[in-house]
Amino acid sequence: MLGLAMLVVGTVQAQVLTIESWRKDDQIFWDKVLIPAFQRQHPGIKVQFKPEEPLAYDARLEARLSTRRAGDLIFCRPFDASVRMQAKGYLLPLKEEALKNFNPQARRAWTTDDGQTTYCLPVAYVMHGLFYNKKILRDLKLEPPSTWDQFYQLLSQVAASKTVTPLALGTADMWESTQVVFTGLGPNFWEGEKARLGLMEGTVKFTDPGFVKAWRMMAQLKPYMHPQQNSLSNGDIQLLFATGNAAVYPSGSWDIDFLRSTSFAYKKSIDLGVFKPPVEHEGQPCHISVHPDFGIGVNKNSPNQAAALQFIAWLGTADFAQLLTDTLTGYFPLADHPVKINDPLGQDMMGWRRSCQDTIRLNAQKLNRVWPSMEEELWFANVKVLNQDISPEQAAQHIQRVHEKNAYLK
Repeated sequence: MLGLAMLVVGTVQAQVLTIESWRKDDQIFWDKVLIPAFQRQHPGIKVQFKPEEPLAYDARLEARLSTRRAGDLIFCRPFDASVRMQAKGYLLPLKEEALKNFNPQARRAWTTDDGQTTYCLPVAYVMHGLFYNKKILRDLKLEPPSTWDQFYQLLSQVAASKTVTPLALGTADMWESTQVVFTGLGPNFWEGEKARLGLMEGTVKFTDPGFVKAWRMMAQLKPYMHPQQNSLSNGDIQLLFATGNAAVYPSGSWDIDFLRSTSFAYKKSIDLGVFKPPVEHEGQPCHISVHPDFGIGVNKNSPNQAAALQFIAWLGTADFAQLLTDTLTGYFPLADHPVKINDPLGQDMMGWRRSCQDTIRLNAQKLNRVWPSMEEELWFANVKVLNQDISPEQAAQHIQRVHEKNAYLK
Protein backbone atom coordinates (compact mmCIF):
# COMPACT_ATOMS: atom_id res chain seq x y z
CA MET A 1 0.00 0.00 0.00
CA LEU A 2 2.78 2.43 0.92
CA GLY A 3 4.51 1.80 -2.40
CA LEU A 4 1.28 2.50 -4.29
CA ALA A 5 0.75 5.75 -2.38
CA MET A 6 4.26 6.90 -3.17
CA LEU A 7 3.71 6.06 -6.84
CA VAL A 8 0.53 8.17 -6.93
CA VAL A 9 2.25 11.14 -5.26
CA GLY A 10 5.15 10.86 -7.66
CA THR A 11 2.77 10.82 -10.62
CA VAL A 12 0.98 13.95 -9.43
CA GLN A 13 4.24 15.83 -8.86
CA ALA A 14 5.82 14.92 -12.20
CA GLN A 15 4.06 17.58 -14.24
CA VAL A 16 5.04 18.33 -17.82
CA LEU A 17 4.51 21.83 -19.21
CA THR A 18 4.45 22.43 -22.96
CA ILE A 19 5.38 25.86 -24.35
CA GLU A 20 3.88 26.86 -27.71
CA SER A 21 6.06 29.23 -29.77
CA TRP A 22 6.84 30.47 -33.27
CA ARG A 23 10.54 30.89 -32.40
CA LYS A 24 12.00 27.73 -34.02
CA ASP A 25 15.41 29.38 -34.22
CA ASP A 26 15.56 29.50 -30.41
CA GLN A 27 14.90 25.79 -29.76
CA ILE A 28 18.46 25.04 -28.69
CA PHE A 29 18.58 27.96 -26.26
CA TRP A 30 15.37 26.95 -24.50
CA ASP A 31 16.35 23.28 -24.44
CA LYS A 32 19.96 23.72 -23.32
CA VAL A 33 19.91 26.84 -21.13
CA LEU A 34 16.59 28.44 -20.20
CA ILE A 35 14.51 25.36 -19.34
CA PRO A 36 17.33 23.63 -17.40
CA ALA A 37 17.76 26.82 -15.33
CA PHE A 38 14.06 26.73 -14.40
CA GLN A 39 14.11 23.02 -13.66
CA ARG A 40 17.06 23.35 -11.29
CA GLN A 41 14.79 25.49 -9.11
CA HIS A 42 11.65 23.40 -9.78
CA PRO A 43 12.79 19.78 -10.15
CA GLY A 44 9.21 18.50 -9.98
CA ILE A 45 8.18 20.32 -13.17
CA LYS A 46 9.37 19.26 -16.59
CA VAL A 47 9.12 21.68 -19.50
CA GLN A 48 9.17 21.08 -23.25
CA PHE A 49 9.54 23.79 -25.88
CA LYS A 50 7.46 23.03 -29.00
CA PRO A 51 7.85 25.71 -31.67
CA GLU A 52 5.73 25.98 -34.80
CA GLU A 53 6.62 27.32 -38.24
CA PRO A 54 6.42 31.11 -37.72
CA LEU A 55 3.97 31.88 -40.51
CA ALA A 56 1.70 28.97 -39.52
CA TYR A 57 1.79 29.59 -35.77
CA ASP A 58 -1.22 31.85 -35.25
CA ALA A 59 -3.79 29.85 -37.21
CA ARG A 60 -2.63 26.47 -35.91
CA LEU A 61 -2.42 27.68 -32.32
CA GLU A 62 -5.93 29.10 -32.43
CA ALA A 63 -7.20 25.79 -33.80
CA ARG A 64 -5.54 23.92 -30.94
CA LEU A 65 -6.84 26.37 -28.35
CA SER A 66 -10.39 26.08 -29.65
CA THR A 67 -10.28 22.29 -29.37
CA ARG A 68 -8.39 22.27 -26.03
CA ARG A 69 -5.29 20.64 -27.51
CA ALA A 70 -2.90 23.56 -27.02
CA GLY A 71 0.08 23.62 -24.68
CA ASP A 72 0.12 24.97 -21.13
CA LEU A 73 2.13 28.10 -21.93
CA ILE A 74 1.60 30.25 -25.02
CA PHE A 75 3.96 32.62 -26.78
CA CYS A 76 1.89 35.78 -27.32
CA ARG A 77 2.47 38.15 -30.20
CA PRO A 78 2.10 41.82 -29.22
CA PHE A 79 -1.04 43.95 -29.36
CA ASP A 80 -3.75 43.05 -31.88
CA ALA A 81 -2.34 39.63 -32.70
CA SER A 82 -3.16 38.37 -29.19
CA VAL A 83 -6.36 40.32 -28.60
CA ARG A 84 -8.46 37.58 -30.23
CA MET A 85 -7.07 34.90 -27.93
CA GLN A 86 -7.88 36.99 -24.89
CA ALA A 87 -11.34 37.96 -26.13
CA LYS A 88 -12.21 34.30 -26.71
CA GLY A 89 -11.20 33.43 -23.16
CA TYR A 90 -8.21 31.27 -24.06
CA LEU A 91 -5.72 33.06 -21.78
CA LEU A 92 -5.65 33.21 -17.98
CA PRO A 93 -5.65 36.82 -16.66
CA LEU A 94 -2.49 37.47 -14.67
CA LYS A 95 -2.50 38.81 -11.13
CA GLU A 96 -0.60 41.88 -9.98
CA GLU A 97 1.91 39.77 -8.06
CA ALA A 98 3.13 38.21 -11.32
CA LEU A 99 3.36 41.65 -12.96
CA LYS A 100 5.02 43.62 -10.16
CA ASN A 101 8.34 43.97 -12.04
CA PHE A 102 6.74 45.31 -15.23
CA ASN A 103 5.72 48.94 -15.72
CA PRO A 104 2.58 49.98 -17.64
CA GLN A 105 4.62 50.71 -20.79
CA ALA A 106 5.99 47.16 -20.76
CA ARG A 107 2.55 45.66 -20.14
CA ARG A 108 0.64 47.60 -22.79
CA ALA A 109 1.21 45.12 -25.62
CA TRP A 110 -0.71 42.45 -23.68
CA THR A 111 -3.23 44.53 -21.74
CA THR A 112 -6.88 45.11 -22.66
CA ASP A 113 -7.94 48.49 -24.03
CA ASP A 114 -9.48 49.46 -20.68
CA GLY A 115 -6.18 48.78 -18.92
CA GLN A 116 -7.81 46.37 -16.49
CA THR A 117 -6.47 42.98 -17.60
CA THR A 118 -2.98 41.84 -18.57
CA TYR A 119 -3.21 38.42 -20.16
CA CYS A 120 0.41 37.63 -21.08
CA LEU A 121 3.60 38.30 -19.15
CA PRO A 122 5.82 40.76 -21.06
CA VAL A 123 9.10 39.01 -21.86
CA ALA A 124 11.26 40.61 -24.55
CA TYR A 125 11.57 43.42 -27.06
CA VAL A 126 13.70 43.75 -30.18
CA MET A 127 15.19 46.67 -32.08
CA HIS A 128 15.41 47.37 -35.80
CA GLY A 129 18.57 48.30 -37.66
CA LEU A 130 20.85 47.43 -40.56
CA PHE A 131 23.68 44.91 -40.21
CA TYR A 132 26.70 45.27 -42.45
CA ASN A 133 29.82 43.35 -43.34
CA LYS A 134 32.70 45.47 -42.07
CA LYS A 135 35.27 43.84 -44.35
CA ILE A 136 33.26 44.56 -47.50
CA LEU A 137 32.87 48.23 -46.55
CA ARG A 138 36.51 48.44 -45.50
CA ASP A 139 37.75 46.96 -48.79
CA LEU A 140 35.65 49.47 -50.72
CA LYS A 141 36.70 52.33 -48.40
CA LEU A 142 33.08 52.97 -47.39
CA GLU A 143 31.64 54.17 -44.09
CA PRO A 144 28.28 53.33 -42.48
CA PRO A 145 25.78 56.00 -43.61
CA SER A 146 23.75 58.34 -41.44
CA THR A 147 21.47 59.82 -44.16
CA TRP A 148 19.48 58.20 -46.95
CA ASP A 149 21.52 59.94 -49.65
CA GLN A 150 24.66 58.46 -48.13
CA PHE A 151 22.98 55.05 -47.96
CA TYR A 152 22.00 55.06 -51.63
CA GLN A 153 25.52 56.17 -52.52
CA LEU A 154 26.97 53.30 -50.49
CA LEU A 155 24.69 50.77 -52.23
CA SER A 156 25.63 52.22 -55.62
CA GLN A 157 29.34 51.87 -54.92
CA VAL A 158 28.94 48.28 -53.74
CA ALA A 159 26.94 47.54 -56.90
CA ALA A 160 29.65 49.13 -59.05
CA SER A 161 32.26 46.84 -57.50
CA LYS A 162 30.35 43.80 -58.86
CA THR A 163 31.66 41.65 -56.00
CA VAL A 164 28.62 41.07 -53.74
CA THR A 165 24.91 41.87 -53.54
CA PRO A 166 24.58 45.37 -52.07
CA LEU A 167 21.33 44.78 -50.14
CA ALA A 168 20.29 41.44 -48.64
CA LEU A 169 16.53 41.67 -48.96
CA GLY A 170 13.97 39.32 -50.48
CA THR A 171 10.22 39.42 -50.99
CA ALA A 172 9.23 35.74 -51.20
CA ASP A 173 8.07 35.61 -47.57
CA MET A 174 6.57 39.11 -47.83
CA TRP A 175 6.64 39.94 -44.10
CA GLU A 176 10.09 41.57 -44.23
CA SER A 177 8.75 44.25 -46.58
CA THR A 178 6.51 45.49 -43.76
CA GLN A 179 7.99 44.39 -40.44
CA VAL A 180 11.59 45.19 -41.38
CA VAL A 181 11.62 47.78 -44.15
CA PHE A 182 8.44 49.88 -43.91
CA THR A 183 7.86 49.90 -40.14
CA GLY A 184 11.53 49.37 -39.22
CA LEU A 185 13.17 51.95 -41.48
CA GLY A 186 10.23 54.30 -42.05
CA PRO A 187 9.69 56.08 -38.70
CA ASN A 188 12.28 58.77 -39.45
CA PHE A 189 10.12 59.88 -42.37
CA TRP A 190 6.85 60.17 -40.38
CA GLU A 191 8.24 61.27 -36.99
CA GLY A 192 7.67 57.99 -35.21
CA GLU A 193 5.12 57.98 -32.39
CA LYS A 194 3.61 61.32 -33.39
CA ALA A 195 2.25 59.89 -36.64
CA ARG A 196 1.45 56.44 -35.21
CA LEU A 197 -0.76 57.95 -32.51
CA GLY A 198 -2.25 60.32 -35.09
CA LEU A 199 -3.34 57.37 -37.21
CA MET A 200 -5.16 55.88 -34.23
CA GLU A 201 -6.83 59.21 -33.50
CA GLY A 202 -7.82 59.83 -37.11
CA THR A 203 -5.79 63.05 -37.39
CA VAL A 204 -3.13 61.55 -39.68
CA LYS A 205 -3.54 59.76 -43.01
CA PHE A 206 -1.36 57.28 -44.86
CA THR A 207 -1.47 59.68 -47.81
CA ASP A 208 0.39 62.32 -45.74
CA PRO A 209 3.88 63.26 -47.02
CA GLY A 210 5.86 61.33 -44.39
CA PHE A 211 4.38 57.98 -45.35
CA VAL A 212 4.67 58.66 -49.07
CA LYS A 213 8.36 59.48 -48.55
CA ALA A 214 8.84 56.12 -46.81
CA TRP A 215 7.30 54.30 -49.76
CA ARG A 216 9.49 56.33 -52.13
CA MET A 217 12.52 55.17 -50.15
CA MET A 218 11.41 51.56 -50.68
CA ALA A 219 10.81 52.08 -54.39
CA GLN A 220 14.51 52.93 -54.84
CA LEU A 221 15.87 49.71 -53.34
CA LYS A 222 15.17 47.18 -56.11
CA PRO A 223 18.34 47.85 -58.18
CA TYR A 224 20.45 46.91 -55.17
CA MET A 225 18.68 43.67 -54.29
CA HIS A 226 19.60 40.21 -55.59
CA PRO A 227 18.39 39.59 -59.18
CA GLN A 228 16.25 36.68 -57.92
CA GLN A 229 15.09 38.53 -54.82
CA ASN A 230 11.38 37.84 -55.38
CA SER A 231 12.02 34.11 -55.04
CA LEU A 232 14.34 34.39 -52.02
CA SER A 233 12.91 33.61 -48.58
CA ASN A 234 14.07 35.16 -45.34
CA GLY A 235 16.19 32.05 -44.73
CA ASP A 236 17.82 32.46 -48.14
CA ILE A 237 18.56 36.10 -47.41
CA GLN A 238 20.00 35.31 -43.98
CA LEU A 239 22.43 32.88 -45.58
CA LEU A 240 23.28 35.27 -48.40
CA PHE A 241 24.49 37.76 -45.82
CA ALA A 242 25.90 35.26 -43.30
CA THR A 243 28.14 33.71 -45.97
CA GLY A 244 29.67 37.08 -46.86
CA ASN A 245 27.84 37.51 -50.15
CA ALA A 246 25.97 40.73 -49.33
CA ALA A 247 27.08 44.04 -47.87
CA VAL A 248 24.04 45.26 -45.91
CA TYR A 249 21.19 43.31 -44.30
CA PRO A 250 18.17 45.28 -42.95
CA SER A 251 16.79 43.28 -40.06
CA GLY A 252 16.68 43.49 -36.29
CA SER A 253 18.42 42.47 -33.11
CA TRP A 254 16.64 39.07 -33.24
CA ASP A 255 19.05 37.99 -36.00
CA ILE A 256 22.28 38.56 -34.04
CA ASP A 257 22.48 35.00 -32.73
CA PHE A 258 21.77 33.47 -36.13
CA LEU A 259 24.41 35.55 -37.86
CA ARG A 260 26.95 34.45 -35.27
CA SER A 261 25.84 30.87 -34.62
CA THR A 262 25.04 29.45 -38.05
CA SER A 263 27.44 26.77 -39.27
CA PHE A 264 28.49 29.15 -42.04
CA ALA A 265 29.67 31.62 -39.40
CA TYR A 266 31.88 28.96 -37.81
CA LYS A 267 33.48 28.13 -41.13
CA LYS A 268 33.95 31.71 -42.25
CA SER A 269 32.77 34.24 -39.70
CA ILE A 270 32.01 37.74 -40.90
CA ASP A 271 32.99 40.92 -39.09
CA LEU A 272 29.57 42.28 -38.15
CA GLY A 273 28.61 45.89 -37.71
CA VAL A 274 25.24 47.57 -37.31
CA PHE A 275 23.94 51.06 -38.05
CA LYS A 276 20.66 52.71 -37.20
CA PRO A 277 18.03 53.61 -39.82
CA PRO A 278 19.21 56.67 -41.76
CA VAL A 279 17.56 60.07 -41.52
CA GLU A 280 16.73 62.41 -44.38
CA HIS A 281 19.04 65.19 -43.24
CA GLU A 282 21.97 65.44 -40.81
CA GLY A 283 20.88 66.65 -37.39
CA GLN A 284 17.28 65.55 -37.85
CA PRO A 285 15.66 63.88 -34.79
CA CYS A 286 15.83 60.10 -35.14
CA HIS A 287 13.26 57.44 -34.30
CA ILE A 288 14.00 53.77 -33.60
CA SER A 289 11.52 50.89 -33.74
CA VAL A 290 11.81 49.35 -30.27
CA HIS A 291 9.18 46.67 -30.55
CA PRO A 292 7.72 44.38 -27.88
CA ASP A 293 8.32 41.00 -29.52
CA PHE A 294 6.79 38.33 -27.33
CA GLY A 295 5.02 37.69 -24.09
CA ILE A 296 4.08 34.35 -22.55
CA GLY A 297 0.61 33.53 -21.26
CA VAL A 298 -1.11 30.62 -19.54
CA ASN A 299 -3.65 28.52 -21.40
CA LYS A 300 -6.89 28.94 -19.44
CA ASN A 301 -7.76 25.30 -20.14
CA SER A 302 -4.39 23.94 -19.06
CA PRO A 303 -4.64 21.09 -16.53
CA ASN A 304 -1.32 22.29 -15.08
CA GLN A 305 -2.16 25.90 -14.23
CA ALA A 306 -0.39 25.94 -10.86
CA ALA A 307 2.88 24.74 -12.41
CA ALA A 308 2.45 27.10 -15.37
CA LEU A 309 2.06 30.04 -12.99
CA GLN A 310 5.29 29.02 -11.26
CA PHE A 311 6.99 29.26 -14.65
CA ILE A 312 5.40 32.68 -15.21
CA ALA A 313 6.67 33.83 -11.80
CA TRP A 314 10.19 32.71 -12.75
CA LEU A 315 9.99 34.68 -16.01
CA GLY A 316 9.50 37.83 -13.93
CA THR A 317 12.70 37.41 -11.89
CA ALA A 318 15.97 39.30 -12.22
CA ASP A 319 17.77 35.97 -12.78
CA PHE A 320 15.67 35.24 -15.85
CA ALA A 321 16.09 38.79 -17.20
CA GLN A 322 19.89 38.45 -17.17
CA LEU A 323 19.77 34.86 -18.46
CA LEU A 324 17.56 35.97 -21.37
CA THR A 325 19.97 38.80 -22.18
CA ASP A 326 22.97 36.45 -22.12
CA THR A 327 21.29 33.57 -23.95
CA LEU A 328 18.95 35.04 -26.58
CA THR A 329 21.28 37.78 -27.77
CA GLY A 330 19.31 40.64 -29.29
CA TYR A 331 16.22 40.02 -27.16
CA PHE A 332 16.08 42.62 -24.42
CA PRO A 333 13.98 41.97 -21.28
CA LEU A 334 10.82 44.01 -20.72
CA ALA A 335 11.10 43.65 -16.94
CA ASP A 336 12.32 46.60 -14.87
CA HIS A 337 15.37 44.65 -13.63
CA PRO A 338 18.71 46.19 -14.62
CA VAL A 339 20.72 43.88 -16.88
CA LYS A 340 24.22 43.91 -18.30
CA ILE A 341 24.43 43.66 -22.09
CA ASN A 342 27.71 41.99 -23.04
CA ASP A 343 27.21 41.63 -26.78
CA PRO A 344 28.86 44.53 -28.69
CA LEU A 345 26.12 44.75 -31.33
CA GLY A 346 23.48 44.72 -28.60
CA GLN A 347 25.39 47.49 -26.83
CA ASP A 348 25.52 49.54 -30.04
CA MET A 349 21.79 49.18 -30.65
CA MET A 350 20.89 49.95 -27.05
CA GLY A 351 23.01 53.11 -27.31
CA TRP A 352 20.69 54.44 -30.04
CA ARG A 353 17.94 54.82 -27.45
CA ARG A 354 19.96 57.51 -25.71
CA SER A 355 19.88 59.77 -28.78
CA CYS A 356 16.71 58.67 -30.60
CA GLN A 357 13.05 58.41 -29.68
CA ASP A 358 11.33 55.03 -29.36
CA THR A 359 8.41 53.93 -31.45
CA ILE A 360 6.86 50.53 -32.28
CA ARG A 361 5.77 48.88 -35.51
CA LEU A 362 3.30 51.29 -37.01
CA ASN A 363 0.21 49.12 -37.34
CA ALA A 364 0.68 46.79 -34.35
CA GLN A 365 -1.71 48.55 -31.98
CA LYS A 366 -5.39 48.73 -33.00
CA LEU A 367 -4.73 49.46 -36.68
CA ASN A 368 -4.84 45.76 -37.54
CA ARG A 369 -8.41 45.43 -36.24
CA VAL A 370 -9.90 45.93 -39.65
CA TRP A 371 -10.93 43.60 -42.45
CA PRO A 372 -9.06 42.94 -44.65
CA SER A 373 -6.24 42.91 -42.09
CA MET A 374 -3.99 45.96 -42.20
CA GLU A 375 -0.99 43.66 -41.66
CA GLU A 376 -1.81 41.55 -44.70
CA GLU A 377 -2.62 44.58 -46.84
CA LEU A 378 0.70 46.19 -45.90
CA TRP A 379 2.54 43.02 -46.88
CA PHE A 380 0.77 43.11 -50.25
CA ALA A 381 1.37 46.82 -50.92
CA ASN A 382 4.95 46.92 -49.64
CA VAL A 383 6.07 43.97 -51.74
CA LYS A 384 4.47 45.65 -54.76
CA VAL A 385 6.40 48.86 -54.03
CA LEU A 386 9.70 47.02 -53.54
CA ASN A 387 9.15 45.19 -56.83
CA GLN A 388 8.19 48.51 -58.49
CA ASP A 389 4.82 47.08 -59.52
CA ILE A 390 2.89 50.00 -58.01
CA SER A 391 3.90 53.56 -57.19
CA PRO A 392 4.39 54.93 -53.66
CA GLU A 393 1.32 57.09 -54.18
CA GLN A 394 -0.80 54.07 -55.18
CA ALA A 395 0.35 52.22 -52.06
CA ALA A 396 -0.56 55.20 -49.88
CA GLN A 397 -4.03 55.48 -51.38
CA HIS A 398 -4.70 51.74 -51.06
CA ILE A 399 -3.59 51.53 -47.42
CA GLN A 400 -5.53 54.68 -46.51
CA ARG A 401 -8.71 53.13 -47.94
CA VAL A 402 -8.15 50.07 -45.74
CA HIS A 403 -7.44 52.27 -42.74
CA GLU A 404 -10.66 54.26 -43.14
CA LYS A 405 -12.65 51.08 -42.51
CA ASN A 406 -11.14 50.72 -39.03
CA ALA A 407 -13.87 50.80 -36.37
CA TYR A 408 -11.34 51.88 -33.73
CA LEU A 409 -10.70 55.27 -35.30
CA LYS A 410 -11.69 57.97 -32.86
